[in-house]
Amino acid sequence: MTENVFSGLTILDHTRYLLGGYATQVFADLGADVIKIEEISRGDLCRSDDPKINGVSHYFSALNRNKKSLSLNLKSKAGREAYFRLLERADVVIENFRPGVMERLGIDYSHEKEIRPDIIHCSLTGFGQDDPRSLMAFHDINFQALSGYLSLNGGKTSPIHLVDLSTAMVAVQSIMAALLQRNGTGKGAFCDIRMFDSFVWWNSILDARYQFSGSRLTADTLDFPVLAYNVYETADSGKISVGMLEDKFWDTFLSLNGLEELKPFKLSHPGEAREAFDTMEQLFKSRTTQEWKKWLEDKDICAMWVMDKTDAVNYILEQDTGLMEYCDFPCTGETLQTRIPQLISSIPVSLKHAAPAPKLGEHNAAILKELGYSDEEILNMSETGACGTIEAMGPGPEPLEEESLAAEPLDPPGVSGRRTGLTNL
Repeated sequence: MTENVFSGLTILDHTRYLLGGYATQVFADLGADVIKIEEISRGDLCRSDDPKINGVSHYFSALNRNKKSLSLNLKSKAGREAYFRLLERADVVIENFRPGVMERLGIDYSHEKEIRPDIIHCSLTGFGQDDPRSLMAFHDINFQALSGYLSLNGGKTSPIHLVDLSTAMVAVQSIMAALLQRNGTGKGAFCDIRMFDSFVWWNSILDARYQFSGSRLTADTLDFPVLAYNVYETADSGKISVGMLEDKFWDTFLSLNGLEELKPFKLSHPGEAREAFDTMEQLFKSRTTQEWKKWLEDKDICAMWVMDKTDAVNYILEQDTGLMEYCDFPCTGETLQTRIPQLISSIPVSLKHAAPAPKLGEHNAAILKELGYSDEEILNMSETGACGTIEAMGPGPEPLEEESLAAEPLDPPGVSGRRTGLTNL
């Protein structure tokens, strides 16, 4: 079997919340050594997000399996020295600070290159390093509004953060491209990843439609909903999704239900064929959800009942594909985890032996020892607040707040979650 090249990569992850955690989860699951560089007093802010099990946040658990945690005070001389030693063996640095923060800490790309010339630095900001808008406060929903997307989905919030996810995917692609380029040239790179740009890219088909439609695009001019591609309510307030765009599916459905007169209205919008919509709505309300499920069992017509999360999770687990598993983690017990979807024959990915998301500073002693520090030096670093507590060697004192990174708001605009550093730096 071909050696897993990802197992030889070290990624230093300074990110918080979904934006960076989603990106580095890919590398951690592929086998890279992903080390979260966290503040010694509070760490990744999503550690505190409810709901929790035994103090572990669902948010942190979902994004940080197979990673390590090193808590350092990067404002202290000893903390920076340890970080620079770690940087010597690193391949990638990823962060989502506001522009200028890494420079003020003395660990920005220009300093990194002096220590590791071929380092790849991935920076995630709202609008890029040189755009003053990156110093402004934006959440995911604000980027959606600015792109025009929010005007097309009825102005509704989304259960997931679309801009963060698009940016995380662009970050993974960019880091992969930079690693491939480095493999051929030996040179590192700076990846300037922009949240707004990433989501505008996701809107590319909508923007093309806007231009091809005479520079006008509103919710009522989109392809959907139409009669054959819509969601209909059942007799017991359940829902059935239909996507019968092809004639063979649409015609079969109508024939089976004695509604052949609706064939010409397949792609009609509600405002164009109100009576046809009324007929379809009456049809679906004539049966309960369970009756529709039974009716659909032997039909191949692009229709599916709308599952709630319990039904959906059970369905995925029943397929036994490994996409979703309950992993036995020490702190949270049987913990639901979702595998990354990459299926590469030469790099097997599985949740069977996944490590749980790390405690804050859980790997302080192990990583510092690997960097050449003695037990005495490690304890001294913990006692003086250069790093967090050392569990394996006994707890140290609480780090001083004024000496930790937490003393300064470092969050960039656009980090998902309830708390974003909204103070300009």
